[in-house]
Amino acid sequence: MVEVNNFIGTPQMLSEIGINGEYYSKGQIIRLVQLQRGDDPCFATDKRYTCTEICEWGRECRKLVAQWQR
Repeated sequence: MVEVNNFIGTPQMLSEIGINGEYYSKGQIIRLVQLQRGDDPCFATDKRYTCTEICEWGRECRKLVAQWQR
């Protein structure tokens, strides 16, 4: 089972949205989920500085992260 904040998915479910044996960061997984839902894949991108939308990952998306961790 993989947990990404409020998103919890089984390996089968992740496989169905195109996430299989390859390594993906948490941000990449969230952006893939956003794409699958038809949303803008904006998690932890520069769009977070001007974003006013309320979404399930908003709090974590907008938190400060050191440059070297991006």
